[in-house]
Amino acid sequence: MLIQTSRRSFMTALAAAGVAAPVALTLGRSAMAAPGDVRAMFLYVPDGVIPSAWHPSASGTNFTLPAMSAPLEAVREDVVFVRGTNMYAGAGTHEGGIAKVLTGAGDVSLDVYLGQQIGGNTPMRSLQLGVATSYQGSLSMSYAGAGQSVMPDDNPLNVFARMFGQPAGQGPSGAQQEGASVLDVAIGDLRRLQSYLGATEREKLEIHLESLREVERKLTGEVTQVCGDVAWDDRGFRVIETDYYPLTHHKEENFALMSELQAELAVLALQCGVTNVVSIMWSHPVSPTKILDLGSSIGHHDSSHYGAADSAAARSYIAQKAWFFERIAAMLQHMKSIPDGDGTLLHNSIVFVGTDINDGNLHDHADMPFVLAGQAGGQLATGRALDYRNSNGGQNDAHARLLVSIANMAGVSVETFGYQGSGPGGLPGLLG
Repeated sequence: MLIQTSRRSFMTALAAAGVAAPVALTLGRSAMAAPGDVRAMFLYVPDGVIPSAWHPSASGTNFTLPAMSAPLEAVREDVVFVRGTNMYAGAGTHEGGIAKVLTGAGDVSLDVYLGQQIGGNTPMRSLQLGVATSYQGSLSMSYAGAGQSVMPDDNPLNVFARMFGQPAGQGPSGAQQEGASVLDVAIGDLRRLQSYLGATEREKLEIHLESLREVERKLTGEVTQVCGDVAWDDRGFRVIETDYYPLTHHKEENFALMSELQAELAVLALQCGVTNVVSIMWSHPVSPTKILDLGSSIGHHDSSHYGAADSAAARSYIAQKAWFFERIAAMLQHMKSIPDGDGTLLHNSIVFVGTDINDGNLHDHADMPFVLAGQAGGQLATGRALDYRNSNGGQNDAHARLLVSIANMAGVSVETFGYQGSGPGGLPGLLG
């Protein structure tokens, strides 16, 4: 079913809730990024890779792609393959990997941090989406503070409602208005309390305030004025109330559809200025998922322990990983088709693709298989493969420096992010 919303209904909802209309995102772009000029997207696929089946054949621009990464050939001119960085510190496990892939082993993840820095004029500072991330596991790559995980929303219908409110012709209900007014009072009381607290307590309270603001946004359906009327095809998906475990949107037969819907919503969120920072997690570490489109009989995590490179498990693992990257390639192509200022949405974005371990057999965090996409408004030269093995005093460089580079491309000046053992600054040779 095609869901339509109207700008007038959103503004009416905002006025009824006592919320000022958000500022429209300015779509013009400059060569050098200022905060908010470059949008950021963070994508996660589970359980590592087979290195020989993933990494490009050579560094530079003249390379071929093996079976796992082959789907990215369709967008090779818009991506940068980054190998030779280690995720240092923290636990060397799936769980340890997901905890530091966006934190650099610090307290706050880069998606949440960038949302705080460049999301001031958007209804949602950052938006976390998921595909079956809370089925047979519930680990997130997003953190608002130490031990404060931000779980992705796995239900695309709920995500659309959070982003755009009620469909056209359905104004805010009395319950929505009442809920919004109660939250106004609660937020006001907490704001007054902040002045009496120390720095640590104020930081913790700010996390709770942001959670309340998210509830407020759900009730009021805040949107910007960039997209005007919004139409989105939900493909007829509906949550069946009697589905308990798994929930309708967690069923394996719906995994491919949820992937499509969440990818479309993530792009729509950036395109319409709902947020400047969005993430998608496909499943979670130690993923039980079977890709039914492929006829998979082996769960993703089980296949990641592939043993020999020519085993049945390895073939299943390669096919499933390629399936994820087919979806990511299609998503990047969609972003490239959307005009944005003087370029396209992809040109004016920086997209990070990561996972929680390197080699599925070894459970290691060395030589991680990372990808960047988009040109960050012209800052990032794409169509390259970069190799940072033994680049930092004979050791692999730290992936935390890659996080620094992403922050800098988004217009946020930082020298370190999380782990500092490889020194300050971003990865050398990445920009340009």
